[in-house]
Amino acid sequence: MFQRLSNALSGLRAISQFDRVLFTLCQRLLGRRLGWTMYSKRRLTFLVDHLAGDQSGTRDCIAGPMYRELFKEMQLPRQLRLLDLGANGGGFPLLCLDLGFELSDLTCVEVNPFTHSRLTLNIRHNVGLRPKILNVAIGGHPRELTLSFPTGGTGFSIYGSADGVTNEEAIIEVLTFDEIMSRGFADGAVDLCKMDVEGAEYEVFLGDSSASLRLVHYLVIEIHAAEPAKQDALHRKLTSYGFDRIKTSSACDDVHLFVNRQWSDSSRR
Repeated sequence: MFQRLSNALSGLRAISQFDRVLFTLCQRLLGRRLGWTMYSKRRLTFLVDHLAGDQSGTRDCIAGPMYRELFKEMQLPRQLRLLDLGANGGGFPLLCLDLGFELSDLTCVEVNPFTHSRLTLNIRHNVGLRPKILNVAIGGHPRELTLSFPTGGTGFSIYGSADGVTNEEAIIEVLTFDEIMSRGFADGAVDLCKMDVEGAEYEVFLGDSSASLRLVHYLVIEIHAAEPAKQDALHRKLTSYGFDRIKTSSACDDVHLFVNRQWSDSSRR
């Protein structure tokens, strides 16, 4: 009971940060069985499926402090080249728009086909047709995986089953970091990469197919729990690529901001 009340209050606080509060509350109260809710915030309009758990990865990404506070530590151009790995419903690119950035180049990667459909809608509506929106997984080596997916949510991992999975399977292509950089940015530089891939960050960066990380200026990454030796190895690898950790999110101690100390303005050209 207490948890339900806490969740309801948290939801009310989040809704209060968007436009048309009464309209949105009516949507939630009268359309709970439908789940789909449209949110608006100045220039943004986006879809969230509450029955699938989108709110944590989309609405709360925009409304909450977890990522927003990290932007105070970055010196970014207004015309932003952004790579979003584990994009969910598009909350992080929409947060960038809400903060006043323009997205000159955007590539989003989302493994769940159900979530990818809503990601595509939200990005196409708010950014346009230029962004690349990939329904693939990221890993340390190329392969194909046959997976069953939940209808949404933020905790899906390519390594294990998730709650609420459907009976439908899909064959998902796994791409390396270098391949995604090549497809998304033609091996050009990226101002900001956000990465939340539910443990796959170890496979990605401890392998031999992530050298193009050196072309990234800032890295916002959720580093999931693992044995200390594995976490140490990941930090050493990021250091070898030129990255220093400059801040940990006060809202989530697994989310870290790294800066490429070898970056220069010429890297972006």
